[in-house]
Amino acid sequence: MTVISKETIDILKNFSSINKSIVIKPGSKLSTISVNKNIMSTAEIQESFDSQISIYDLSSFLGCLSLFDQPQFDTSNSQYLAVSDSSGRSKTRFFYADPDVIVQPPDKELQMPSEDVHFTLEAGTLQSLQRAAAVYQVPDLCLYGENGMLKLCVTDKKNETSNTFSMEVGETKDEFCYCFKIENLKLLVCDYKVTVSKHNVAFFEGENVRYWIALEPNA
Repeated sequence: MTVISKETIDILKNFSSINKSIVIKPGSKLSTISVNKNIMSTAEIQESFDSQISIYDLSSFLGCLSLFDQPQFDTSNSQYLAVSDSSGRSKTRFFYADPDVIVQPPDKELQMPSEDVHFTLEAGTLQSLQRAAAVYQVPDLCLYGENGMLKLCVTDKKNETSNTFSMEVGETKDEFCYCFKIENLKLLVCDYKVTVSKHNVAFFEGENVRYWIALEPNA
């Protein structure tokens, strides 16, 4: 029996926003990838699973876990996952999905093709930018290097008269612009070390979680 922590449930909730399904491999790592393969994430967790768990409807599964104060997993049956509370008096069964129908990330972590920009994204900065994007109803977050400063700006890059909101996040000698879709920034709230590659991918490294997110072409 494995007791599932709130931290692991929070990661699964976050992953459900990236892909509605998940295959949890044996060990202490969770990973997911979006169906469009433009967002990938891995996380280190405190639990260790001894067998594979394939969940097709992750949101429904999380609803199942919410029925228990401290959900415990029993993976001894090959057909389903048994979940119970700390007393063992409340139980449920969640049948496994066919892993072949679930879009899964590669076994190897992605290697950044180049490392062209580095900066730190603090949790408060990320939340402020996401709030501003919601207020202005704009779809893009752009990373600019200009006039010696590195700044993040929420905007609509297809609209020259778009409302914008920007925050400085560092200094740079270079001039550039890299853009993300706000909807792709499905990040747990924490501080991240960010590496951006000119080959249209960015790497966000948090304490226990990592994301690789595709950039948008600057057409």
